[in-house]
Amino acid sequence: MAKSLEQIVIEGLAADCYSLEELYVLWQTMQHIETATIASTCHMEIDKKSFHVDGIINPAAFSGVLYILKEPSLKRYIQKGLTFPVITDIRKDFRRYKKGYEDECGYLVGMQRLLLGDTAQDMTNPQVMDTLGVIYVNKRGGKESSDTIWLNYGYEYIEFLKRQIRLLHPKVIVCCGEEVFKLIVKEVFSNKKRIRNRGEQMIWKDNVKDYQFTADQNYRHTDEPEKTAIVVVNMWNPAYRVNKDQYLSPQEYLKEFERRIQGMEA
Repeated sequence: MAKSLEQIVIEGLAADCYSLEELYVLWQTMQHIETATIASTCHMEIDKKSFHVDGIINPAAFSGVLYILKEPSLKRYIQKGLTFPVITDIRKDFRRYKKGYEDECGYLVGMQRLLLGDTAQDMTNPQVMDTLGVIYVNKRGGKESSDTIWLNYGYEYIEFLKRQIRLLHPKVIVCCGEEVFKLIVKEVFSNKKRIRNRGEQMIWKDNVKDYQFTADQNYRHTDEPEKTAIVVVNMWNPAYRVNKDQYLSPQEYLKEFERRIQGMEA
């Protein structure tokens, strides 16, 4: 999608932001002036001004683990016929979590317990939730449908997403979804190359091992343990289904996650 001069200027300002608050203001401004959004980066049932603030749940307890998901669901708003902009701090929904796997909160806590190991043994679920951060690629929100709108949004606002991640300073990034993982590794960590007449292609060979991508403090790939500052993990979406029919149980999901984080103890 072609950007106006105003949009290009705002993107440049976003890259220089020193605070999340400043970034979110520019991000929302960019959404307001975006043109041709319907069916591209926004569902027709959702106001283009809708914005979900996300990030670290509790800065005082943050462990350095950041989870990245596709988009918050606005399905219940759409079902009620609400068309006004939804402006909310999505972090409050994670702070309310107590127990169970009724939504993605439960899956995140389950994964976080595995990453924290013995440290989480005597912690309550809310205490475990306090140690993580969570962000969505599509800040507008979606309607729980299988489409590429969230991904289009990700590419449209990739400079904002890059800056948000850097401002959060994660040590581990868990990408919940194959396409989320590809987007983050390719764009945020510049793990791509240009092939003549074929555009930009992912560089997978020797760079992703056992569902893990490792990078140094400059967000560049490294396979040297002593230089590794960030580990990006490729995990399924919490709503993963087997053969597009049956949802995977939380137990099966967490068992697979435990397998994918092997070797991260250091």
